[in-house]
Amino acid sequence: MITNQKQMFKFFRHIRQKLLEENRFSKYLFYAIGEIILVVIGILIALQINNWNENKKKNDSESLYYQRLLEDFELEKASISALKEDADQRIKHSKRLIVELNYGTKDKYYIMNAFLKAFRSDAYVPKNVTFKDLISSGNLSIISDLTIKNSLIQFYGEQENVLGQINSNRDEKVKVSFDVINNQEGFGIQEFDYLKRQLEPEILEVLPNYNWIDDKSSETYKRFQNLLLFNITMSDRDKQHLDRISNFMETPYRLLQKKCGQEHD
Repeated sequence: MITNQKQMFKFFRHIRQKLLEENRFSKYLFYAIGEIILVVIGILIALQINNWNENKKKNDSESLYYQRLLEDFELEKASISALKEDADQRIKHSKRLIVELNYGTKDKYYIMNAFLKAFRSDAYVPKNVTFKDLISSGNLSIISDLTIKNSLIQFYGEQENVLGQINSNRDEKVKVSFDVINNQEGFGIQEFDYLKRQLEPEILEVLPNYNWIDDKSSETYKRFQNLLLFNITMSDRDKQHLDRISNFMETPYRLLQKKCGQEHD
């Protein structure tokens, strides 16, 4: 288009020069005005094309963000499902361990390492990379669908609130467990498999240790039993918090599915 405009300008200049040479001023003026109109039209067309290109870039970028947000929500749902399954397993292992501890059919090494299996859990890490990118880059305004935008803002705000509660519960669980493990004389943390592998036999022999699992009246036995009950309680609370997040995310998730053409009946 630019080449064609240059050729037309050259054509008009040629005519104007010829008209000036022939002293035909009125026609010269006519062609001069025509050239000005052509320039204006060219500028308007260029601006229109530029606006069209900018709008296309914005729409493409917005569509990409919708897709990325939906992918984050898919990851979020998978993560929550896995964490809830993990919580169910902790509850299951803790219940079984209480029974085994009471029956006295398992040795201390088994009980303590089964306890680790029942107590360990992965931290909940929100899958919010795209939303954080929108906020940090100042691109949140690119989301033109106000229903989706408001839904996202509400969800991530609620998620942050629940995350604080989950982390607080996690810190409390760690604190209570360390209080039992570290403050009970002869508890025998050297029985934990990961630590036992690091210690030589001569070290293991000099460490205080007694078989408290056979003494139901001992303070260590009682506190350990309560710790298992506490683990069941906290694991169930984790599930409740995760369910809250799942409920909060349902609306923006459905909106994003519809926006991306992935809505299912």
